[in-house]
Amino acid sequence: MTATNARDGFAVVRAGGEFRLVAQREFSTGSRLFAVDGHLTETPTRYSVQVGAEIHLDLPGGHAPEEMMDRFFWRFTNHSCAPNAQLRGREFFALRPIEPWQEITFHYDTTEYEMAEPFDCRCGEESCFGRIQGFKFRTAAERELLRPMLADHLLAMVNVVHR
Repeated sequence: MTATNARDGFAVVRAGGEFRLVAQREFSTGSRLFAVDGHLTETPTRYSVQVGAEIHLDLPGGHAPEEMMDRFFWRFTNHSCAPNAQLRGREFFALRPIEPWQEITFHYDTTEYEMAEPFDCRCGEESCFGRIQGFKFRTAAERELLRPMLADHLLAMVNVVHR
């Protein structure tokens, strides 16, 4: 599986002291944005993304900053409680239209069962969930709100509970 690089529609920018992944062109709702690749591990880290029941995708060590921003640019996809993208399998898709230079975001609680490093959200959205620490800690009502965006491994868990 080859990953899209930053020259193929995405750029990593630094704004307000933080790195962000932004679109360089327009994407329509449902568009495939990019695939994620990296090192598979059972141990979550601050920068990993959960892609299976006990499988996390992380960055292998020893990469130059340029490679991190080109090959592993997905690592700069930040959290939002009102995201414009979702992770399905190992690919990101647009949840709504994305304009050029708009930041690409996803809701971390839709992939992570339990965060390695929980944090207080600062997204500023009216629907902000506050503390982001993983799907495990969401209320039943919050889990239902997240259901349409859930990664397959969390959706399978929710479906087992509802049977």
